[in-house]
Amino acid sequence: MRFLLTGAARGIGRAMAERLARDSIQRHGAPARMVLADVHGDELEQLAVQLRSEGAEVIALTADLADAQAPARLVQAANAFGGLDAVVSNAGFAIPSPLLSARVDDWDKVFAVHVRAAWLLGQAAHPLLKAARGCIVLTTSISGTHPTAPLAAYSPSKAAALMLVKQMALEWGPDGIRANALSPGITETPGTAPVYADPQSRAQREARVPLRRIAQAEDMANALSFLVGPDAGYVNGTELLVDGGLSTGLMGSLNMGGWQGR
Repeated sequence: MRFLLTGAARGIGRAMAERLARDSIQRHGAPARMVLADVHGDELEQLAVQLRSEGAEVIALTADLADAQAPARLVQAANAFGGLDAVVSNAGFAIPSPLLSARVDDWDKVFAVHVRAAWLLGQAAHPLLKAARGCIVLTTSISGTHPTAPLAAYSPSKAAALMLVKQMALEWGPDGIRANALSPGITETPGTAPVYADPQSRAQREARVPLRRIAQAEDMANALSFLVGPDAGYVNGTELLVDGGLSTGLMGSLNMGGWQGR
């Protein structure tokens, strides 16, 4: 299959790239052809070398998705493969800040990467995805439906990305293009590793998750495999929440002893 994946160099994105390459061989009997993009060029090239050694054809491009011109350049590169079967808008980051002290420049950059870039990727890739009856997946977040402090811009941007998925599904569904969101819960990645290095902090977070473990990047890659695969052929406009049940456990985290109702 032919993929375009952003934010591919680290964590969830890297696990996604590795899983997509594996799936292409197992499902279609042919090596994956992939455009991979990330701001971390050195790490991206290391991943590209690894995947090429496993048979994949990889175009690795250093790109900042905050640049409004980047999405079209990435899609243009995919023309080398004669089309695209799936676009995965996974690039993301957070700038911790409460609303009262958030900076406009930071706000705009977070929205540019999480929302504008996804829209522009889909817009540029539309003819290729229509021809292939392909799909687009946005990596969103549990924070898109649950406000998370102190992430003043992050949570609203992910909420906007969730609505963008629905808009894509509505407008592009008649063209045979599926659009869905993958929303991770708390996940251990290079960016969050310092938090989980503290045993007490890790145990506290694990205790809040009904499955009693922190997600790994591979958990998200497994979910993506479903969304871009044939078994999800009638899944459109959906948020696949991959959080181990965390978002359903609010009342379970409260001490309700002695409560007898109204």
